[in-house]
Amino acid sequence: MGADTEPISIVTVGSKNCSPTSSSKSSKLSLDISIKTMSESQRSNVKTEGEDTTDSEPSRKKDDSHLSLDEDEEMKQLASAHLKNMSDPVGPGMKKSTSAEILNHYSQQPIHVRSRAEQWELPRSEIQLNAKLGEGDGGVIYYAHWRGLDVVAKMLKTESDHGSTMDGAVARADLINEISVLSRLRHPNLVMFLGACTIKEPLIILNEYLSGGNLEDYLASKRKERGGKPWQPPPKQVLRWSMELARALCFLHNCNPVVIHRDLKPANLLLNEDCHLKVGDFGLSKLKDLQKVAGTYRMTGKTGSMRYMAPEVFLDNPQYDEKVDIYSCGFIMWYITLGERPFDKVPAQVVAEKASKNDLRPNLEPIIQVAGNEFASLIEQSWHKEPNLRPSASELVDKLEELQQQLQDTKKKKCIIM
Repeated sequence: MGADTEPISIVTVGSKNCSPTSSSKSSKLSLDISIKTMSESQRSNVKTEGEDTTDSEPSRKKDDSHLSLDEDEEMKQLASAHLKNMSDPVGPGMKKSTSAEILNHYSQQPIHVRSRAEQWELPRSEIQLNAKLGEGDGGVIYYAHWRGLDVVAKMLKTESDHGSTMDGAVARADLINEISVLSRLRHPNLVMFLGACTIKEPLIILNEYLSGGNLEDYLASKRKERGGKPWQPPPKQVLRWSMELARALCFLHNCNPVVIHRDLKPANLLLNEDCHLKVGDFGLSKLKDLQKVAGTYRMTGKTGSMRYMAPEVFLDNPQYDEKVDIYSCGFIMWYITLGERPFDKVPAQVVAEKASKNDLRPNLEPIIQVAGNEFASLIEQSWHKEPNLRPSASELVDKLEELQQQLQDTKKKKCIIM
């Protein structure tokens, strides 16, 4: 643990008369509370959990008094005392602690402390790194094996690594942010977080392995098979991928606090063996209405990939919200439908600048021809220049469900006619 913090990781809540060594089944509440929030008098009043304060067992209390408690036991005691003080009546002029304050204290704990409290810290010896799958400015991605599973390990580059254009502190903060966000999220259309190594360097995050690769590479390979001609997925596939992306955003945007991905692009959308889509790479994600937790990760400015970037992000508007993801989603749906990147031959910086200042958008006529007016209209609404006029993720899901149903009904009619 850090030298300047003494976090408390586990509170055991059990029967009133159970000692800390009791084998009875007690319900456990995992919680981190900084000792700094406790006064000296509170610390001095800490008693062993379940200690009987009556005089009925003086000999047992005398025997216990000389025991040296290990660090975990001390943390349990301090946490119990803190929770007890919260329930005690407050005196005049005193402000009672709230659950929100506890969560705030908890969120400020170092990532390696939270990893043990939430039980996702992994022993490095269990991870077997194999082939390198990719490399970026801040980290390296490996195909790995762990506890009988094929997994993906993203490892932070160390100071000895060369050739990185990204500042080491920023790369580290991005990875810590990704771990912090992903470790709390569970959804079928999000890449599954399995654990991380945060206690020693280098940092490693372990995610499920998706054999289909990312959507960008998948469509590029299809294009290559066709001699350079873009491959357009069938309408059913287009709607399914669009729906899976919308459902992921619907989940993220309805979390409390709201989670904004901020870096949606085809390269961050991964496919499993059945070609189902999952959203990954949360290194640049942001929790709306929360201040950043210790670190320097990029909160505003030109975050993410510019080709799919919302105007308000490119223009450094600090008040942007989750609708930036909807904008990116509109561009991705266009890409999925036609099998080619928007403005493929134009530099991404130019695309973002023109989209922000001159309302540049891809041509919708090909979308109308391939997927129909309603789908084209949904894309147009999604990349609207006014964020408040873009649909919410929930509205996207509802509309896509309607379009899927229409497609099924059309197929049924054709079958009946035949």
